[in-house]
Amino acid sequence: MCEKAGIRLIHVFENEWLYGKDIVKSRLLNALGVCVRTLFARKCVIAEMSPEDARLFVDANHTQGYVNSSINIGLFSGGEPVSVMCFSKNRFSGAYEYEMTRFCSKLGFRVVGGAGKLLAYFERMYTPKSLISYADRRWSSGNLYEKLGFRFIRNSPPNYWYFRGQSLVLESRVKYQKHRLAGVLEKFDPEKTEMQNMADNGYYAIYDCGNKVYAKEY
Repeated sequence: MCEKAGIRLIHVFENEWLYGKDIVKSRLLNALGVCVRTLFARKCVIAEMSPEDARLFVDANHTQGYVNSSINIGLFSGGEPVSVMCFSKNRFSGAYEYEMTRFCSKLGFRVVGGAGKLLAYFERMYTPKSLISYADRRWSSGNLYEKLGFRFIRNSPPNYWYFRGQSLVLESRVKYQKHRLAGVLEKFDPEKTEMQNMADNGYYAIYDCGNKVYAKEY
């Protein structure tokens, strides 16, 4: 409804605010066009990064954290990474060769042209046949993908996670698929649904807004 009305609505999970407040603040400031410092990609050095170094950067600068990626490309200013883009073979289907798994910049920084320079390096060095990526609808309107030449495919349905008690640590729903519950829950009733069993054990579900799915063919 907000999209149709031309309103950008941002959803922030409580655990993101509690455990990653600086990242949330930085992303909100970027959305408002307020940045502490602006850098230009043309003045940055581009280089590939080890998974370990990429993980440190993405975990510190992306609300969702790092996901295992075989290709990690960074922009560096003064020897320090300021923007990172990660890729892997497509995790979910064989319809597309590669997936762009993460992209983020250093907190408080806006790297003008950063995404385009990182993607161009990937395309030049790895000559992909096709590429897919997912824009989190809680945060993203998908405009960046369109600027990078991606084609909008669809909106995916909402995903969900479980949490228990006051910790607000989100756990993947995959761990709690019904056929696995007998081995992971204290109480399990095969006649009840997955969510009914989870509720009986003190778990709550939290939903996102789904993703905007984008693809690029070469």
